[in-house]
Amino acid sequence: MMSRAYVLANVRVNDPAGYKSCYQDHVSALVQKYHGTFLVRGGHKTDMENSFPYDRLIVIEFPSRQHAEDWYSDPDYQQLVTNTSRFIERTLVIIDGFTG
Repeated sequence: MMSRAYVLANVRVNDPAGYKSCYQDHVSALVQKYHGTFLVRGGHKTDMENSFPYDRLIVIEFPSRQHAEDWYSDPDYQQLVTNTSRFIERTLVIIDGFTG
């Protein structure tokens, strides 16, 4: 059985309008193309033990690591990354889900 995979991103938005027009308005279609689902997309967070370096957290679930890697490697997604780099700072990882 394939394990689900998750993309975890921690983002500092330096220009909300630029981020929205260059990234947010386009990323959902690419996530859906690879059967991904946003589980967390911003929202209120409470720091309990230390904190992430940036305020915004994103969690996307994919059916498998291959789906997540294909999404990230998609030339259209990479163009979004390039277009958005001047508006944000972020860390991003792909991590396998727990299989029990």
